Amino acid sequence: MFLGTTNAIGRELTFGRGRPPLVPDPGQQVLLLNEDGSSIEGFRAVSGPMSSETGEIIIRVAIEQEYKDSRREGRRAVSMAWPAERVEVFVPWYKWQRWFTR
Repeated sequence: MFLGTTNAIGRELTFGRGRPPLVPDPGQQVLLLNEDGSSIEGFRAVSGPMSSETGEIIIRVAIEQEYKDSRREGRRAVSMAWPAERVEVFVPWYKWQRWFTR
């Protein structure tokens, strides 16, 4: 049996449930942000966050079609490193609507 946790005011703590994820899990669709702020669609995260040789936090990403092909063929996707601070988890609008109407 799971008992809910409450804060000092008596509100239930959700521990991130009901909010969009900030860090992508492998396989999730992501938007890549350019240095000018524009976004690039059509990518999937291949890894979670990891450190590069320079100490920068990166996420390995692959083009959507390459990700699907590699899964079907049972191999690793050809991917590239992208700075984690410029990766956003793609959440469809209908899921956003669900988060804000609860």
